[in-house]
Amino acid sequence: MDFSPFGIFNEIFGNKKQFPMKNSRRKFLKSISLIAVAVSLPIKMSALDLFENTSTLVNKSLKKALEIINSLKNEGSNIVKKVMDGKPYKFDPYFHYPQKGGIVDDKTKSRVFFHCHRENEFGHFHTFVEDKNGELVHLVLISMDEDGNPIALATVNRWVTDDKYVKAEQLKILFNEFKINPKLFKDERLLLFIQNILIGYETEIFKLFDERDEWIKNYALKNYREPFEDREFEVLSSMKINLK
Repeated sequence: MDFSPFGIFNEIFGNKKQFPMKNSRRKFLKSISLIAVAVSLPIKMSALDLFENTSTLVNKSLKKALEIINSLKNEGSNIVKKVMDGKPYKFDPYFHYPQKGGIVDDKTKSRVFFHCHRENEFGHFHTFVEDKNGELVHLVLISMDEDGNPIALATVNRWVTDDKYVKAEQLKILFNEFKINPKLFKDERLLLFIQNILIGYETEIFKLFDERDEWIKNYALKNYREPFEDREFEVLSSMKINLK
């Protein structure tokens, strides 16, 4: 049978012979089912195409991030050495690499900086965008080990980065606006690495956004106040990652 919309309609209505009354209901139900198949086929195929395209993009992004790690390793360097740019290691939350305030794309308003002040990691990147009102919004933290490998992703409490809190659904929209010109750093691989990590782990990061909001809701129900200035809580959601 031709399952194109026209083929199905011809199958239904092309035969001019009158159906017996006892079979008319059965034929009618069959006709409706065939029409439904014809209409739904393009939708299902589009959804499948979207899934495959997304999966391909994720795989390419993570592969690119790993290629950058390996290329730097072959040169005797790594991501954290690159971002530190010859400066000494300082375990200080107020000391930013590669410079104070990090790297800012004046065109897109996206920004990133690296610093070191948490146990069980060498340091971490903070990533930001600006909302439509020009207010800074933190996206996600990327933890790094001393060899320049990403080891975890996390969301943080608002007091940590002094940014604007937005709910998870809005944060997912802003996340897709993170774009930073690789040429803003002398070795383009640094910013390409960060962008590919964000793209490759988008699904996991969105889950962290949801988990963060759930944590905030539970905190408020228990303590009858918002947690945003509670210094006892720095990381609100996190997960380990491994590119190797």
